[in-house]
Amino acid sequence: MSTREDSLRYCNVAGDEVTTTWDLARAHDIVDGLPVRIPPSFRRQRSYPGLFWASTHRRMLVYESLLELDRLWLADFDPTVERIATQPFEVKSGNGLDAFKHVPDIMLVEADNTVTVIDVKPEGFISKPAVKAQFDRTRSLCRTKGWNYEVFTGGDPVELRNVRALAIGRHRERIPPEHVQEARVALLSRSVALGDAIARRPASCEENMWRVAVLSCIWFGEVEADLRVPLSARTILSPRHQAT
Repeated sequence: MSTREDSLRYCNVAGDEVTTTWDLARAHDIVDGLPVRIPPSFRRQRSYPGLFWASTHRRMLVYESLLELDRLWLADFDPTVERIATQPFEVKSGNGLDAFKHVPDIMLVEADNTVTVIDVKPEGFISKPAVKAQFDRTRSLCRTKGWNYEVFTGGDPVELRNVRALAIGRHRERIPPEHVQEARVALLSRSVALGDAIARRPASCEENMWRVAVLSCIWFGEVEADLRVPLSARTILSPRHQAT
């Protein structure tokens, strides 16, 4: 449960540190800011930090591990997500043996203002008492603000491979607008197999560009496909309004 001792520190969009109480902190101020810490990089480290460009709001995000990168791919592909932040804030309370300090890995804000705070951890670590206590405390704090809390231990490897394959279509500014519109016309009238959609390439469009335009319609949620199985020419693409 949140108390007056719970403080929250974040960096605003200008890079200035802001310290406030947990109760007064606003998700939109945090998610539009900069990381409260930068993951270190050093020789022989076991994790693989790096940078991820999010098409959701066209900004670069830092990540601490490949597992965290997996969760970022899923967030960037999710059409309901409007804002993503990594290392978004530090929450701190108490002192001595009762001290608590934690920086969650990811924060998401959806179009309906739903907020989700995510901690990323390999499955083998989440049963450790210290880790469990940290997650339980963070979950309780999030509940006081009406925020969702998630512990991500890994995604479906088939879905992740599919999302990465579709990511070629997330740079829509690189696709001629007329080709995007032609792809919409080909895909939004009825369900069609991916191979058939690609075969409907207009004579005016180069083959690889047409493929990217079709995949872009999947990436941006205009059509849906079952990503639990590997993408193939037989994959059925359905207009979103027809999905059940």
